[in-house]
Amino acid sequence: MIAWSLSGGGNRGPIQVGAMRALFERNIIPEMLVGTSAGSLNAAFIATNPTAHTNERLAQLWIATKSQDIFPKPRFVMILRALLFGGNGLDDNQARAKNFMKYIPPGVETFGDLKAKLYLTAADLQTGRLYLYGDIPGARVLEACLASTALPVVWDPESINGHQFVDGGVIAGVPISIALDRGATEIYALDLQDGGPYPLKKGVIQIALHSIFVQTYQQALRDMQRVLAAGGITLHYIALGDIFGTVELQDFSHTAEMIELGYQRTKQYLENPKPNVMPQRSTVVSAEVIPPGAVPYQPRF
Repeated sequence: MIAWSLSGGGNRGPIQVGAMRALFERNIIPEMLVGTSAGSLNAAFIATNPTAHTNERLAQLWIATKSQDIFPKPRFVMILRALLFGGNGLDDNQARAKNFMKYIPPGVETFGDLKAKLYLTAADLQTGRLYLYGDIPGARVLEACLASTALPVVWDPESINGHQFVDGGVIAGVPISIALDRGATEIYALDLQDGGPYPLKKGVIQIALHSIFVQTYQQALRDMQRVLAAGGITLHYIALGDIFGTVELQDFSHTAEMIELGYQRTKQYLENPKPNVMPQRSTVVSAEVIPPGAVPYQPRF
């Protein structure tokens, strides 16, 4: 069973759209899609009808999306909301929910209405557990997308039955293990996370968000190791995280370029695929940045 595993990546989600264009061109059709955060929105749209035509419609939706569609409030208002008025994030979910409705075609309300298997992640802040939408056909797609994309610090958590649910990327940035556990035999992981090295971050919000990205990238490495250790699985890890890795979260002005670059990167990989290969990691650490009394830890991948 062919599965596409789509990571989170915020406004860099269009890079995955370009990557999926290349996959469709090679007639690599997903029977299962697993998504986290921005990847959940892309996965949900493709799952309604996994065709190249659907992907091009998704591309046009991303191109038409403007910053004010997702962030209608001025930045200073969002900061005041979070710091002075007790907000649980910089913004609520109203604008995001309204925009997401554009991504769900008429007649599609629940997971049972989809034409491909779809699994979306969400993290419960009260239990610390990862929850998965997709096993229950009656679950609502919009609710799942909102929970899976509720990026901490940026948006309020989704309140469900007295619990707070946030972006599944907090626990599963690239949901590769989920595809394995749900029966995939060939996995295409489209990862928008950047493995580094990273530039210095400034500001509370940037450092908080970057801390999440560092954590989830390490989780992705562990997921890949688990899949490879399982045996009998073909894993295509396509690294897309360095494309527009420094673009601000509210910047939607590079969408068409992102789509093209994602397409070219994935097309290049498919021309010379290297399945079941872990991403290369930098082992160069300058002596002057090593904390006194510490040594660089090298995982045994």
